[in-house]
Amino acid sequence: MQATKTLKEREKELQALLATCEGKAQLEALADYYYASGGRQRPPHTSLVTYLIVHERERGLILG
Repeated sequence: MQATKTLKEREKELQALLATCEGKAQLEALADYYYASGGRQRPPHTSLVTYLIVHERERGLILG
């Protein structure tokens, strides 16, 4: 993700990826990357989309 996006835009992107097996694998890899780069571990029962959005919001990549 390069440019700052709104919460709605990013949420739609992530949900569209989550709809396919390949997309879900990409999101899992992104979550692993965020965790490895110093992010918090994904809490149990937290959706993948929520985890990614929280991480990206904390880093100023998402507005709103």
